[in-house]
Amino acid sequence: MLTRRLLFRIAWPSLVASLLFLTSCAAAAVYLGWRQAATVRALEADLHGRRLVDGLLKDLSELIEIGLLGDDSGRGRARVAALHEDVRQLLVESDVTVNRPEAVRIVDRLENGFRRYRETVAAEAEADDRVAGGLPPGRAALTILETDVREAARDLDAEIAEATARSLAAMHRTASWTAWWLAGVGGLATIAGLFFGYSAATGLERAMIHAEELAAAGRMAAGMAHELRNPLTAISMLVQLQREKAEEEGLPAEDLQVIEREIARMEERLKAFIDFARPSRPEGRRIDLGAVAAETLALLQGRAAKHRVEIKLVRPEEPIQVQADAEQIGRVLMNLTMNALDAMPRGGRLTTTVSRAPDGFVELTVDDTGPGVQPDALPRLFEPFFTSKEAGLGLGLAISERIARDHGGSLVASNQPEGAGARFVLRLPGPSRILGGPSSRA
Repeated sequence: MLTRRLLFRIAWPSLVASLLFLTSCAAAAVYLGWRQAATVRALEADLHGRRLVDGLLKDLSELIEIGLLGDDSGRGRARVAALHEDVRQLLVESDVTVNRPEAVRIVDRLENGFRRYRETVAAEAEADDRVAGGLPPGRAALTILETDVREAARDLDAEIAEATARSLAAMHRTASWTAWWLAGVGGLATIAGLFFGYSAATGLERAMIHAEELAAAGRMAAGMAHELRNPLTAISMLVQLQREKAEEEGLPAEDLQVIEREIARMEERLKAFIDFARPSRPEGRRIDLGAVAAETLALLQGRAAKHRVEIKLVRPEEPIQVQADAEQIGRVLMNLTMNALDAMPRGGRLTTTVSRAPDGFVELTVDDTGPGVQPDALPRLFEPFFTSKEAGLGLGLAISERIARDHGGSLVASNQPEGAGARFVLRLPGPSRILGGPSSRA
């Protein structure tokens, strides 16, 4: 089964890479969308300007044709008046539509030229003592119309055509950037997926190898324990029976005491191997966690007194019920307490607190005033066979952490934030989270 640490090692690089890709793609999409919208707006304005210029050139050409051929009929006058009004409206619309500096200057030339043309037409009509409205342009007005107004209209047409070409080129560039960006993101995502997939597979392979090694070590330890336990038991019984006889015959009893003590220590080590290799399933029943803690700490009062360590138990007055194996929970607390006593050889204070957590769990916290845990050792505390003690086996915390997991809880180690000393927190499901309870699936 994947551990939380292994899942975190596999998941967080992929999560970070996914967030980076998502952020970069979103930023690129926003930027390219903005560029595309701006280009489309500019292109629409250019196309509208081209339509206005086409209308201007058409009206100007018709006015010039009327001026060259002449038409004094009422119908001709009406047509000239309509063309004048149409040109005026086109110039007003061009003034609103065109926004590029060069195009704005050309539109100003157009307006000035058309204004001089109208003034010239009015002057010619006054000289001939005629009404100017709808009068075809005379020679002077026709010259202004051909040279100034129509040339400015052609310049505006060329400027807008060039701007349209630039807008089309910008649109093509934006489309090309979009295609290249999508190709680049797709390539990078593929490479990143292959890299993280390979890393995850490598991590899983290492974890599986490590699990197989631990399983093999457990099977070997169990076999060795069964092979050695019976002979050691027999030796211990013989030593106990022969101690008094050996003292009468002059055999040093101290040697036999050493043998007995070493045999007892070997049996303790073998028992630890057996517990780790073949852990017993917890027999869950309703227990008072505070009472279990009090009973366990009472057993350790003598050893604590030798270490000059003050043991303090803090628990609420009302019982805190949990569904757990009292013997196994007591063993966890004993392991934590023994480690704390070993960390305070010159005395100190050990505080055990039983409390309820806001999330429905109950907590058993063990605080000591020792030197604390080295930061580089914290991530490895619960690894099997890892120990900082010279005579330690490195299985106590590993077994305790597994007992916590078997009960649906956890065991967490840290250093106290307010000062020196280690802190171990055993979390177990409370009444509201007991399997089968109303909130067990929350």
